[in-house]
Amino acid sequence: MKDPELVLRQVLVAEIGVEGQERIERATARLPCEGLALEVAERYARGAGFGELVAAPKSEAPPLDEVEASLGSEAARSVLRGARAALGEVRAAIRAR
Repeated sequence: MKDPELVLRQVLVAEIGVEGQERIERATARLPCEGLALEVAERYARGAGFGELVAAPKSEAPPLDEVEASLGSEAARSVLRGARAALGEVRAAIRAR
């Protein structure tokens, strides 16, 4: 495992733990974002400890939902989109066998 101090909070989360963190570190995060959303997604994914990050085609991104559509600014939508992209990759990585 990478520097345990950097990922300690995730390791302490029951749904992730040491085994899940090791899966994250072996995984590649595919981030279907661009611009600010990609910057946010990359920052979150790096912080989670992913072994590799790649920008995926934007066509792989989920469609706009009600919450995202209700946000008044494009910047807020981009931050939400990026955070969701990274979280989705964390979830996929910890479920992988």
